[in-house]
Amino acid sequence: MQPERQRLVDAIDAVDSKNAVPALARAWRAEGMSQVNMYRLFAEQLQRLAGDDPRYDVVTETMDLIWGGSWAKGHALFDKEMTDADLERP
Repeated sequence: MQPERQRLVDAIDAVDSKNAVPALARAWRAEGMSQVNMYRLFAEQLQRLAGDDPRYDVVTETMDLIWGGSWAKGHALFDKEMTDADLERP
């Protein structure tokens, strides 16, 4: 498993995932990870969680912060709101 994926799995599986997951997203932003790459990593890991798993909400809430816009409620991690077109680019 790639180091980034393992870091995200570890954060999601942490006892305090509600804090660990968004903290990792903020760390990745500080490390220079792109918004699109970060969102894709989160979307990939979301697939392994059932909708009734409490960690599912932690991941989707953090994805909202990564995406930006109205979903981020003033706490967006990036200045620009993503678009579907951003995700379609290689």
